[in-house]
Amino acid sequence: MGSLSAKSRVLAFYYGQGKLKQLCRYRKVVLQPWAYTSAELAFLRNSHTQALAYLSLGEDQPIPSPWHRDARNLDWNTVYVDPAHPGWVSSRMEEAKKAIDQGFSGLFLDTLDTVTLFPQDRYTMLSLIRQLRQELSGISIIANRGFTLLPDLATLVDGVVLESFSTTWTPWGYCILPSYELEYNLSCLFRLQGFGLELYALDYADRFWLEGFARLRAMYYGLPTFVSNRQLTRL
Repeated sequence: MGSLSAKSRVLAFYYGQGKLKQLCRYRKVVLQPWAYTSAELAFLRNSHTQALAYLSLGEDQPIPSPWHRDARNLDWNTVYVDPAHPGWVSSRMEEAKKAIDQGFSGLFLDTLDTVTLFPQDRYTMLSLIRQLRQELSGISIIANRGFTLLPDLATLVDGVVLESFSTTWTPWGYCILPSYELEYNLSCLFRLQGFGLELYALDYADRFWLEGFARLRAMYYGLPTFVSNRQLTRL
């Protein structure tokens, strides 16, 4: 299949199942742990494609649990959590270890931006990431955004994904971000560039011209980008 360094496509997000041959085109792929078997992960690994397991740290599925807050993310029908709750910490460690034992080479940490809604969680969220790093040494850890956790976050992860760097989805369809959000994301990129991390963009589009805008803007700023649909089921 060719070496990791020979692959021209850098990073993909795919939250479906199968499509192993398409995934092998990428150096790294972010997958849902439930969607792939150890044998499939071994196939990717032997094809020099690193598989990262999705892991949510700030939100949970709406099955009643003691670490849930009385607040929801209505966009995804998830529940905000208390990241300091021992039960939540234990469940994150168990899920992460299970994914690595299953054959994943690293983790993709999502929902870190709940700290912007609950600023009091900053220390405990960083503590949770630090515990993952310490107990699963040697793995690759990529964070989704988490800008408010900088500069501490930069010492705990290998890379950062700037989700919705240029385009996004709304209840009314896919679109280019407002100018103030484009500028904010750009300022975060410039800040991140000082930490020596792997940096990627993730954008959403359903039309050719919108995808082209996302790709060209990311290319202009030297960012490898992946463009998909809202559900991340399109490769």
